[in-house]
Amino acid sequence: MDGKVCHSYLARFGVPGSIVVLGLSLIGCPQAIPRVPIPGSDTSPPTMAWQTYNMLTKERGEIMKDGQSIDVPSDEQYVVTLAVEDLNSGVKEVTMSGNVQYACEQGGQVENKKFPLETQETKPTPDQENKVPVRAALVYAVEFGKMGCKENWMFGGGKLSLVGKAHNFVGGAEMRTLHVNLKKQLSR
Repeated sequence: MDGKVCHSYLARFGVPGSIVVLGLSLIGCPQAIPRVPIPGSDTSPPTMAWQTYNMLTKERGEIMKDGQSIDVPSDEQYVVTLAVEDLNSGVKEVTMSGNVQYACEQGGQVENKKFPLETQETKPTPDQENKVPVRAALVYAVEFGKMGCKENWMFGGGKLSLVGKAHNFVGGAEMRTLHVNLKKQLSR
């Protein structure tokens, strides 16, 4: 199994219970996403934000600027959400991709790993009244300090880069990048 497949399963199945609990806690009771008719034109792109949630400390954050970095300690799990909104033209498509590189260490030996992440996407569609949703989101769980290295090896730190892209229903597009500095595991 190559690294891409292995970590794709981590993102999808590594913490399903936690993601469900987190999702429910973030949204409370499920609510319908507002919808708007598709306009004839709209010059503005969708708005995008990276939202972070530390599963250990319960701390939340939001990053609006492109290319910013956050630090993630190896013993903590973060959930990163790419949130997209377009109140005028609706959200047609959102994708999140990226790559990771990190090291595993043991007794002076270092094993470097690097691979692309599986692309996630969502493509909302118009309803029977030709109205489209104004929001969409994709989620990625960051917890490499606990996985990815052989037994008895320590996580040596690394970098995760996430790229989000969004389009509205009249051609507006936006892109954001987030860098996650994966801190080295200090001890077992």
